[in-house]
Amino acid sequence: MFFMKHSFIEDIELGSKNALMKIRIISYYINNGENSLADLGREMDLTVPTVTKLVGELIDDGYVIDFGKQETNGGRRPNIYGLNPNSGYFVGVDIKHFRINMALINFKGDLMQTKTDIPFHYENTQANLESLCDLIEEFISGLNV
Repeated sequence: MFFMKHSFIEDIELGSKNALMKIRIISYYINNGENSLADLGREMDLTVPTVTKLVGELIDDGYVIDFGKQETNGGRRPNIYGLNPNSGYFVGVDIKHFRINMALINFKGDLMQTKTDIPFHYENTQANLESLCDLIEEFISGLNV
């Protein structure tokens, strides 16, 4: 029998338990930064094998990366894992009455690029919405990602 592997996004749409735990892991990394698997498991009340499996799947999907060994005073040095900043990007658009500001941030929340004080006269019309969409598409097409 053939079983097709679901992607992380498909698992989220299905509401699977693993997807919810992966979302918790990503949220943890967003709020707390990089950490070892043992510390992540302790913080999230999950076993190390469960965390290892879930983080491994997030690595396979490109959302998490291994930053290498942590420096310690003794004992075995654990690997540190965290968000892959290039796994996703977000565009923010701040619409004012006579101008707009746009920014791109990476998956970790680092500001990558901005374009500010773009002349734009806000009106509640279809033509104005299309003009705004054109400006946003122009911003996105000029990004170096």
